[in-house]
Amino acid sequence: MITLPHSIPTQATLTNGWQQISFSLTLPFTLEVGARLSLGNLLLAPWRINGQHIDCLMQPNDATPDLTNPITLVHQGKALPHIVAKQPLLITGEALAIADAILAASMLKQYAEYSLILLSAANFPCVIKPARFMVNDFPELIAACPLLEDWGFANRLASTTGLAGCFEGDMATLLATLTTKTTHNQQQHLAFY
Repeated sequence: MITLPHSIPTQATLTNGWQQISFSLTLPFTLEVGARLSLGNLLLAPWRINGQHIDCLMQPNDATPDLTNPITLVHQGKALPHIVAKQPLLITGEALAIADAILAASMLKQYAEYSLILLSAANFPCVIKPARFMVNDFPELIAACPLLEDWGFANRLASTTGLAGCFEGDMATLLATLTTKTTHNQQQHLAFY
């Protein structure tokens, strides 16, 4: 594994036990969507990249990150494929790959009007809010990620833990439900898991 030269990381606790680990790279290095890093034996997924500054999500667990451990590259990720303008786009992210869906959305804000983002996890790293954007295929689902809505993306959440307003089930079941609907013929799909 490659050790990434970085500043001393900081840690912030997010909602539902998720953690954010933030650091800056001290040498130029490109991370793509889907990159995975490790801090000791803990897996990190970048959700925001601003120049050399990286913010990563870490799923809830009982381990306390040792911020003195080096950050190593597990997988560099890959560049997003070409997206056709004004063609429906579906972005899905499950568990830790929620970070990848959010990072992809941050790079594709110009396509928000034609997009739907579906996220699936037991709990989410954000405060769940009622959706501002209607999704005709899911009028009963109202739980959404506020950051994605701030960027103009309609989005819905799925969980197997009975969270209010969320689809009750996993991503596969939610996608099967979506394909039976008639108004969303999603022809482009970025799936992160």
